[in-house]
Amino acid sequence: MKKSNLVKKVLNLCLMVVLAFGVVKGADKKYISIATSSAGGAFSIIGTAMSDIINKNVPEISANIEITGGSSENILLGANKNVELTMSASDVLYLALEGKGSFEGKKIEKDALKGIMGGHMTILQIYTLKDGPIKSYKDLKGKKIAIGPAGSVAGDATKTIMDAYGYQINKDWTPEYLSHGDAAEALTDGNIDAVCIMSTLPASPVATAAATKPIRLLSLDKEQYDLIIKNCPYYIPATIPANVYTGQDEAVDYTFGSVSFLLAHKDVSEDEVYKISKALYENNAALVAAYPQCDEWNLKNATRGLSGLVEMHPGALKYLKEVGAVK
Repeated sequence: MKKSNLVKKVLNLCLMVVLAFGVVKGADKKYISIATSSAGGAFSIIGTAMSDIINKNVPEISANIEITGGSSENILLGANKNVELTMSASDVLYLALEGKGSFEGKKIEKDALKGIMGGHMTILQIYTLKDGPIKSYKDLKGKKIAIGPAGSVAGDATKTIMDAYGYQINKDWTPEYLSHGDAAEALTDGNIDAVCIMSTLPASPVATAAATKPIRLLSLDKEQYDLIIKNCPYYIPATIPANVYTGQDEAVDYTFGSVSFLLAHKDVSEDEVYKISKALYENNAALVAAYPQCDEWNLKNATRGLSGLVEMHPGALKYLKEVGAVK
């Protein structure tokens, strides 16, 4: 009996040590959030893959995603330190730093956010029904245009375009704040007139709409295109080839895009960002498996879209210098 009691005491002591160690180890884990987009959006897909990579390769960090309205909301969440990591795009960041567009009265502190990695390019696509009355941007006056959830990157892009044509929001055209999937359905059902999306090619919601009814992608008139490219240096000239979507037999010669990227709040530690950067770059195949355009989230594009807007985070720079991607 004495021997049995001694064994029980030893086992209980071991169990207490294991439990205590587990508590301490759990207490040391850092929990971080990544601001992404609406469910099913590119950022939510990529962000989910990023969180999985971080959780598998950086044991001291536990990452999860935040479903949001998109780039504009993400910038505010990141700048206000409501999330540690932020997915956004070059055009939105520029407007936020300048206090323009949807950021009027909400200008963010220039040093609040730091760059981690540059990513893929997204292209502006405005589409309508091919057999409808809209043949060009000039025909959008007086129409209802879906621009994604409130705070999405498509909203600022659409307003920029309509301003270039002299059309005032809520006077000459009406924004509809629908998710991209709901917008595609609303268009084919005849409840809205056009849809704007900033996405890679092909965009799944656009492909879905095109499979239901023939669609037309709109091309900017040269005058308005030149004006936008001149006044908006954060936009990158782009084209859309014909036949990207079913029944889309005309190319879009004049449109533009922006660069997606990952940011961190300045207070996220150098060590944490270094480990996150290392994990994401060295496991890029997992990102590509989740979203094929993530092949652009590579060392060659490490500072794409970020240079001239924000400084790179010291932790990201440490890794990039270590692998010779930057000097």
